[in-house]
Amino acid sequence: MDVGFSDSQLELRAAVRDVLAKECPPSLVRTCLDDPDAWRPLWQTVVELGWTGLALLDAEAGMGLIELVAVLEELGAAAAPVPLLASAGLAAGALHAAGPAAAQWQQELAEGAIGALVVDTIPGVLDRDRADLLIEIAGTELSVVRPGNATDEVALPVSMPAALAIPLAAIAAEQVGLATKILDVAVTHAGTREQFDRVIGSFQGVKHRLADCYVAIERARSLTYGAAMLITDPAADRDEAWRAAALAKAAASDAAVETARAGVQVHGALGMTWEHDMHLYLRRAWQLAPMLGDSATLYRAAAQSLVGAH
Repeated sequence: MDVGFSDSQLELRAAVRDVLAKECPPSLVRTCLDDPDAWRPLWQTVVELGWTGLALLDAEAGMGLIELVAVLEELGAAAAPVPLLASAGLAAGALHAAGPAAAQWQQELAEGAIGALVVDTIPGVLDRDRADLLIEIAGTELSVVRPGNATDEVALPVSMPAALAIPLAAIAAEQVGLATKILDVAVTHAGTREQFDRVIGSFQGVKHRLADCYVAIERARSLTYGAAMLITDPAADRDEAWRAAALAKAAASDAAVETARAGVQVHGALGMTWEHDMHLYLRRAWQLAPMLGDSATLYRAAAQSLVGAH
């Protein structure tokens, strides 16, 4: 199984990176902490550039899960305060599992409507306060609800593993991008900050901590890419694809949170100040870690699923 990006996917990722470098500086992420509407101009740019079209998860049109993973990595690296993960990753991912009957709502998301995924057995809903559509999963049923409307629009049969595989992989992709950015910032600081006439990156404790973060990130990246490829393989077992996505998300959560902690520690007192951007990345790592299950829960569920399969 090939787990690399194609040339077109690499070009897409580079284009997203360039746009975010101009349109989503850390100052915007910081502003969004106080201004609840500061994200809207960036979201309009996302819609105009067609990134919301990833909600269709149409590989033949060049807007499939692999492309979504590439884009979400870059959004994670920028800690971008837009609901593309919640909409194209979580909500659309669950709808995709419901088949053609859910296509009209995927189309709405592709055109810029904002979705959020609600799972009755899992606390926490990403971007619920921004959502135009709530995709709710209870048992083996998926419902589409418009906030403020007490009547469900539709109820469709769905398999829980199938409905959560893409959302789990999507969160993992953003976490991998986030962790990679944090490590880059920490390594740069460690290579320039001096104590006792030596850069702190030369100290064994710092080197080993950052090396451990690198290993954790690359493990999470490999698991995420592998899960995405497995999910898009029509011959793959549905439960196996879900397990791969669950393991990827668990590994990515651990990598993002631990790298954020290491980043704060490497920066010392500076990393604990409001003025430094490190807390912006730490906040995002903490926000995403429990979504659709924390790492301990997902590792346990994957193990139980594997044992049950044998």
